[in-house]
Amino acid sequence: MGELCIGICDDQQEIVDKLGELVRQIYGGFNCKEWVLCEYTSPVKLLEEIEKIDVLFLDVEMEEMDGIEVGRRIRGQNPECKIIIATSQIDRYKEAFFIEALRFITKPFLYDEVREALAAAIEEKPGEAEIEAYRDRVSFNIKEKDITMIRAYNGYVEIMAGNSIFRKDTSLNSLEKQLDNRIFFRVNRQYLVNFKYISSYSKNKAVVGKKTFVISVRRQKEFLKKYTEYDLRYS
Repeated sequence: MGELCIGICDDQQEIVDKLGELVRQIYGGFNCKEWVLCEYTSPVKLLEEIEKIDVLFLDVEMEEMDGIEVGRRIRGQNPECKIIIATSQIDRYKEAFFIEALRFITKPFLYDEVREALAAAIEEKPGEAEIEAYRDRVSFNIKEKDITMIRAYNGYVEIMAGNSIFRKDTSLNSLEKQLDNRIFFRVNRQYLVNFKYISSYSKNKAVVGKKTFVISVRRQKEFLKKYTEYDLRYS
């Protein structure tokens, strides 16, 4: 298998730069094969090189050539290319079905939305990324899927994985942004839990192992939605 080629095509260089920065940040957190990023501001230039693109973030509104038309041509030249449509015009979503778009992301770009789309395109399994943490001053790389829960303290967090407890000098807010939000949920101010290890739950409580977590009132609706999505996709 060669390296994965991810393409971005938007006729505004500023948009290409912003999305490119996001893709680099997100893919760097995946435990995946080598890759290269190809950036285009011309759809014509993109079509000249489309055979090498595996995943493409494609703008719809481009002056040189409409993105849907570009998509139709891609389907003829490289039918295996996975297209992620980027647009600020929601009413154009229906058109994207004709080019078999895998996902849609909206402008301005949202980190979680781009991450989910890219993860779907490369079929990245949840929780495969690793984070560094310490136990007895020894560094360990822990896979996210092995973490049961994370507790916030003053200036650091404790990470429970298997039968071990690790420490990381960061805030829970900061770590939450780095973790795979498909499997982790902030149930309250002090705890993040991994959906994988929840044995039972109700509207306001979740049980992980022998510990019962009270879900804060403002997070209860989101918890039920996210846990249901996790259950349907990964359990």
